[in-house]
Amino acid sequence: MPFTFRVLESQQDLNEFYEQVLIPSFPLSELVDKDEFIESCENGYLHVIGALADDEIIAGAVGTTPTQEGVMMLLYLALKPGLRGGGVGGGLLDHAVAAWRELFNPTIIMAEVEHPTYHKASEDHGDPAARLRFYARHGGKILDIPYFQPAIREGDPPVPALMLVTLWVAPQAFVDDDLVAAWPLRGALRREVVDTCPDDFGPALRVEESLASDSVKLWEPSELDSVPVGLFE
Repeated sequence: MPFTFRVLESQQDLNEFYEQVLIPSFPLSELVDKDEFIESCENGYLHVIGALADDEIIAGAVGTTPTQEGVMMLLYLALKPGLRGGGVGGGLLDHAVAAWRELFNPTIIMAEVEHPTYHKASEDHGDPAARLRFYARHGGKILDIPYFQPAIREGDPPVPALMLVTLWVAPQAFVDDDLVAAWPLRGALRREVVDTCPDDFGPALRVEESLASDSVKLWEPSELDSVPVGLFE
């Protein structure tokens, strides 16, 4: 299927992408409200790159613009139902990472990925194990952080057992071949994760503890059993 890429900025494009691509692809607990999504795009907090075929939006990559430390998060990489395995996702991911590197010069670009041991595959939302293999083919490595997704909206629960997978690390951020500097992640995750949780929330404290040293280890996806898991006790 031939497709092209375009930054999605108009309300019409963003609404179509949210309704036709995001809603079928993610459980509601992992999806921000549509109005909040569109507002975040319009105010520059989110940047969306779409893949289009015959002027129809068939996929999109949603990234946060960089924090003051240069950390970017790929929040969503989603395709219309029935399009997995056709090369659209891989092409879109490579294009989005390259475009964000050129536009924003980030320190780190990473993605949230469900841990396949703790999240089941589903026909609607895909297979976490296949998703991890997909990112591995694109050079993804797993950060040694017991990550979880904070509650997206008031009243919703946080989502346990997610992982942070690197899609791009700037050369100057490497401490060694399998170690990256902790300070950019420490600042970004303290604001976005730790500070959004109650002071005594154990999983958030463990995230902060994992960032206390000068560096964070990168695990190969094949070393999944060594990765700490952000579980709720």
